Amino acid sequence: MKKTLIIMIILLSVLVGCSNGDKYIKLSGESNNWKGEYVATATEDSENGTFTFKYKDLDSEVFFKNLEISINDGETKQKTTNHKEPTVEIQTSCSGCSVTNESMPIHITINWDGNEEIFYLEQSK
Repeated sequence: MKKTLIIMIILLSVLVGCSNGDKYIKLSGESNNWKGEYVATATEDSENGTFTFKYKDLDSEVFFKNLEISINDGETKQKTTNHKEPTVEIQTSCSGCSVTNESMPIHITINWDGNEEIFYLEQSK
């Protein structure tokens, strides 16, 4: 019994020592033509993540003369011209910041070649 208790204490110490307080964030959503995802690792006051947006109509050749993605009403924005890939990635990083609240949806607006779609990235239910 004493050996089991000592082994459990050692294992617990190792497990607690490996935990550095990082949390994993994954939000996703989609519209008629786009699928989006945000994946990040965050601490109490820093966050590193990637937004990935994928055009869903892969039956046609993908070419966007003008493509603009706006995240949270322009908080983060990316504009490109002559984009030839169905996928767009946007890296984010902050330190000393307020990290993403997983319970709050992220507002996404995508404009491409005269079209616009709005959707939200949310936690899976």
